[in-house]
Amino acid sequence: MKYHCFTPKALASQITLATAGLLSVGSWAQAPAQPMVEEVVVVGLAASQERNLDAKRFANSVTDTVTAEEIGKLPDVTIADTLQRVPGVQIRRSAGEGSTINVRGMPQVTALLNGEQFLSAGSITTVQPDFTDVPSSLISGLEVHKSPTASLLAGGVSGTINMQTVRPFDLDEGLTLSGNAEMSRGSESKEDDGKLSAFAGFNHGDFGVVVTATFDQSNLANYRNGTILNGMEVIGEDERDQRDFNNDGDNNDSFLTQRFHGVMDKTTERERMGLSTSVQANLSDSLEFIGDVFYTEMDDYDRQQGMMIDTVRGNNWAYSDDFDARLEGPLGGSIYTTNRATLMVPRVSSYSESLTNGRESTNVNLQLNYDNGGRLRGSARYLHGDAERTHTENVAHGFITSGEQHGLLRNDGGGVEPVNPRGYGPDLVEVGFDRTGKYVDLAFEPGFGDDITRYNLVSTYSENNFTEEASLDVLRLDGSYDFDANHITSVDFGVRYGQRDVDRETYILVAPFTTGSLSADVMWKDSGASLGDTNGDGENSVAGGDLTLGSTQYYTDLPDGWVNERTNFGPSKLGGTFYFVNPEMLDDNVAFQNAIYPGNKALVDPATSYSVEEATQTAYVQVNFEGDIGSFPYSGNIGAQYIQTDLDIMQNLVGGGSPCSLCTVSNKIGEETIERSYDDFLPAANLAIELTDDVILRAAYAKTMTSLDIDDLAGGLSVGRSRAGSVLGAELGVNPDLMVAINGVQNGNPGLEPWRSDNFDLSAEWYFASNSMISLAAFYMDIESFIESGTVMMGLPDEDGVVRRELPVSTNINGSGGSIKGLEFAYQQAFDFLPGFWGGFGTSLNFTYAPSDSANVDVYGSSLPIQDNSERSGNAVLWYEQYGWQVRLAANYRSDRLDRLADPLGQGVIPIWTDATTYMDLSVSYDVTDEVSVYVQGSNITEEFEDQYAQWEDYVITQNIYESRWALGVRARF
Repeated sequence: MKYHCFTPKALASQITLATAGLLSVGSWAQAPAQPMVEEVVVVGLAASQERNLDAKRFANSVTDTVTAEEIGKLPDVTIADTLQRVPGVQIRRSAGEGSTINVRGMPQVTALLNGEQFLSAGSITTVQPDFTDVPSSLISGLEVHKSPTASLLAGGVSGTINMQTVRPFDLDEGLTLSGNAEMSRGSESKEDDGKLSAFAGFNHGDFGVVVTATFDQSNLANYRNGTILNGMEVIGEDERDQRDFNNDGDNNDSFLTQRFHGVMDKTTERERMGLSTSVQANLSDSLEFIGDVFYTEMDDYDRQQGMMIDTVRGNNWAYSDDFDARLEGPLGGSIYTTNRATLMVPRVSSYSESLTNGRESTNVNLQLNYDNGGRLRGSARYLHGDAERTHTENVAHGFITSGEQHGLLRNDGGGVEPVNPRGYGPDLVEVGFDRTGKYVDLAFEPGFGDDITRYNLVSTYSENNFTEEASLDVLRLDGSYDFDANHITSVDFGVRYGQRDVDRETYILVAPFTTGSLSADVMWKDSGASLGDTNGDGENSVAGGDLTLGSTQYYTDLPDGWVNERTNFGPSKLGGTFYFVNPEMLDDNVAFQNAIYPGNKALVDPATSYSVEEATQTAYVQVNFEGDIGSFPYSGNIGAQYIQTDLDIMQNLVGGGSPCSLCTVSNKIGEETIERSYDDFLPAANLAIELTDDVILRAAYAKTMTSLDIDDLAGGLSVGRSRAGSVLGAELGVNPDLMVAINGVQNGNPGLEPWRSDNFDLSAEWYFASNSMISLAAFYMDIESFIESGTVMMGLPDEDGVVRRELPVSTNINGSGGSIKGLEFAYQQAFDFLPGFWGGFGTSLNFTYAPSDSANVDVYGSSLPIQDNSERSGNAVLWYEQYGWQVRLAANYRSDRLDRLADPLGQGVIPIWTDATTYMDLSVSYDVTDEVSVYVQGSNITEEFEDQYAQWEDYVITQNIYESRWALGVRARF
C-alpha cells in the first residue's frame, strides 16, 4: 500500500524508494533477500523515522541509518552535523561546522561512497574525509556500520560510514525536479550568505539519468581567547627564574604558565560547489550499466586578527595574590597556577593571519551488474578518483611595544634603536589577565592601542604551505550464489585491487636579504634580523654594530585598505581601539610577501615532503544464513576478508645545514624508497535472533583494521653527525675527522603498523510500534596499539654515505594499546496514538557511555583515556508534525574529552581537555502547498562554545567561541 503526502513525483517521496534500494550498495555483493515488508512511501518526520527503523531492523549487521529526509530537514550544514544524531557518533568542529567524526570514541573511521572508497580533497592522506567539503545536498542517505560484515570494504577500526547517492531507477518513471534556495546569517558575522541546490531526474524505464548541483557561500565568525600559540612552561626550576611566588619567604616555588595570551577575532569564508550525476541503463534482460560522477570543490579562507601578549622569559610573569598550589614541585615547594593576575608584559602584538585552502576532487564509478534471474549474480566495477589540495599560511606580526623591553633592537647604519622606535617603552606594560569568569579576558590601560602611529609591522613570514595531489584506481569483481539448502541462503564473494598514489610538497617563502658581502634567503623577515657579523669586529649583537636587514613598516605607511580598525572582539571585555593588518591582504601569500620584501621564492621543505604508492589486494567470502532455532527465527552471516597492503614510500634524507637564514628548512642530501608489505586476515560474524515478532537480539564479532594517515608513514629523515675522533674512528675503522652519524629524527615512520582492533557487540532491539523502538547495546573494542612518540634503532649513513651501525632515531612508534567498552541506549517514538494536537509529537533519545583507557598518565599518575573520546554522549530530539507544520528541536551533548597531551610534568604529562558541551539546533517548516515548503533553521541557537583546560577544570587556557546561525529557505518539488 502506498500513501503520498505530496505529488507522486515529489523528490522526497522518490528518495524514500532510493534509500531502500541503496541500502544494499554498502556491501560488495548483492545482499540476500530480506523479508517482505509493507512499503510505506510517505514523507515527513514520522515517515523518516519509520524508514530509519525499518533499515536498522532488517540490516545484516549493527547498523544505523539516516535518510535524505533527515538530512534535508535537520538544521545541519554538513554531513558530520547530521551524523552526530546517531548513537555513539561524536564530531569535531571547524569554525563551528561539523568536520570529522568519531564512532564509539575512535576517529579511525572510514567513509565510503556507494559502498566503495573515494577521494576527499579535504583529507587526502586519510581514509576519513573532512565532511566540510562534501555538500550534504549531494547525499541521499547515510549508513553507520558499527559491526562490519566480511563483504563490507575494510577500513574502519570502530565504524564505517557509507554515503549514498540517488540512482535513476530509484525514481518513478518520467521527470522529477526539485530545488532549494536559502539565505543565512550569523549572529556575529552579520553577513548575508546563500545556498542554491537543484535536482533533476529522468527515468524512462530502461534508461535514466539524474543530476544534482549545489552551491553555497558562508561567512562564519568565531573567536579564540586565551592561549594563542600552544606551549606551556614551568617557571622557577632554574636559577634565573626562581622567586617567591607564594610569599612564604623562600624561592623553592614553581609557576606553570603559558607564554602567549590573546583575544582573537576569527572569521572563515567558505565557498562550496558540488555536482553529482548518474546514468543507469538496462543493456539487456540480464545486464545493467551504472555510471556515476561525484565532484566537489571548496575554497576556504581562515582569517584571524587580534591582540597578543608575550611574556617572553624572566621574572615578570605574574603578580597576583591568587595562586593555587597544584602539585609538588622539583625544588621542594609547590607548582602553582593563577587564574587572575596583573601581567608585566614586555611585548604586545597586533597579530594577523590568513590560512587558505583550495580543494577539488572528482570520483568516477563505472559498473556492470549481471542478474538473469538465476542463482548466480555478479558485478564488475571500476573507480577512478583525483583530488588536489593547496594550503597557504601567511602571518603579519605588528608591534605596539618598542621591543626594547626584551632586547629586540635594530641598526640600519644610523645607530642602534628598538625595532619599533615609535612603540610603547621602555617600561613593561601592565595587562590584566582573568580566567575566572565566563570568558578568558585581557584588560589594557584606557587609551592603550588607540594611536595608530605606534604600530609597526616588525615581522612577516609564510610557512607550512603545501600542495597535495592524489589519485585512486580500483578494479573489483563481486558475485553472489543462492542456495536452496537449509539455513545457508547464499554465499557472497569477491576480489579487489586498489592503488592510491599521494604526493605532498611542503614549502616556505624566502626573500633575499643582502648587506655588504653577506647575502641569504630569509623566511622570518624581521626588522631586527641580522645575518651575523656585518661590521667585521667579531661581535654578533646589534649593540656590537651588526646591521639588521629588515625595514620598518609603520601601519601609517602601508597602502590603503591594508589596515583594519577594530573595537569589537565578540564576548571579550577588551576595550578601546586597536589596529591590524587586514588579514584579507594576506590571502595571496606571495603577493603580500613581495609587497614588503620583494623577490620571494618557494623553498621546498624536504622533511615534510614525500611521495607514497599504496596498493591493496583484497579477497573476501561471506556465508549468509537464516532459519529457526526451535521457535526462534535467526539470520546472519559469517566470513572473512584478506588484505595484502604494499607500500612504496619515497623518503627524503635531510642534512644538518640549511639553504636559508632564519628559517625552518634543512638541506636535502638524498632520498630513498622504502618498500614494505603487510597482511591482514579479518574475520567477521553477525547473528540476529528474533525472540518475538518485535524483539531482536544481535551479537557480532569482527577484527578490524584502518590504514595509517600517510603523514604518519612518510616524511624526511634527518641525521645528526659529529667528528668521529680517535676512539670512535678506530672502532669504526675510519678517519678521525670523518663526520659520523650519532642519531636521527624521522618525521614519518614507514615501519608503523596500521590500527587494528578486536570488536565485540551485543544488543537487544524492541520495535513496539512501526515507528517506535527501544534498544540497548554493549560493545567492547580491544585496540592493539596507539601511535605515540618514541625511539627506534636504524642504520644511519655517515658523511661518506656508508651505514656502519644502528643508532637511535626519534619518530612515531606503535605504543601500548588500550580499550573502549561501553553501552548505547536509544529510544524513538511517535505519539500518534494521542488525540488531536498531541498526536503530532514524537521524540528520539539516545545515550552512549564509553569509558576508555590508554597507557598515558596525567601529572598525578592517573590513567588517561583515548584522545578525543567522550565518556558520555547523547542526543535528545523533540519533534512535531501536523497540519502542514514540521518542527524539530535537537540537543547534542558530549562530556569532557582529552584533546591532546602537552609537556611532561609530575608523574606524567599535562593533559589538555575540552570541557563538556551541549549544542542546540532548531528547524521549523511549513508546507504552503503539496509542492512548496518554507523553512527556518537555527544552529547552535544557544551560542555554545568550547573551553579547553590544562589538567584542572578551572585552569582554562583556551576558548573557541562560535556564533549561532539562522537560515530562511524555500523548497520546491515537482
